[in-house]
Amino acid sequence: ADAAHELRTPITALRLQLQLLERSDTAVERRDSLTALSAGIDRSQRLIGQFLEIASAEADGDARPMEQVDLSELACSVVAEMSLKAEHAGIDLGVSGPSGIRLYGHPHQLRVLLTNLVENALRYTPSGGKVDVETTAQGSSPVLRVIDTGPGIPESERCRVFDSFYRGQNALKIARYEDGRGPGRAT
Repeated sequence: ADAAHELRTPITALRLQLQLLERSDTAVERRDSLTALSAGIDRSQRLIGQFLEIASAEADGDARPMEQVDLSELACSVVAEMSLKAEHAGIDLGVSGPSGIRLYGHPHQLRVLLTNLVENALRYTPSGGKVDVETTAQGSSPVLRVIDTGPGIPESERCRVFDSFYRGQNALKIARYEDGRGPGRAT
């Protein structure tokens, strides 16, 4: 039910963007409408991919064997994958920490988690900002941090960030900006 509700909004946005494209009179209007439609399709594709990952993780439960994962290697790999996106956004993306920080976990799920965290940091960090992935250890416990210069999560919303499909006010403002429906973050 949550997934169906979450898909309703982007599908409605795609339909509106298509209608704007159909009503475009000038080449500039068509180009702008086509750009907005393309961005909407990309967002919908990401959302569907996330739903599939969640469904797979819930279905598999503990069926996937836990393995020793090198957090430093994982962080370097994800940062390398996301570096072009960061460069296009004008964001300094980096990784730091000693090598050899290891833990037992599900490698694929850890990769999905870290990729999602970095994507969110890149999405909400303004151009000229910075996103760092840091691996460290506190005593014998491995620690993975994604640190960014984005707007952060208001204290009043922090208790909800782990609710399924919750999007805070900052996320909604930026989504409106990306859809062309209003101002987003200041740059």
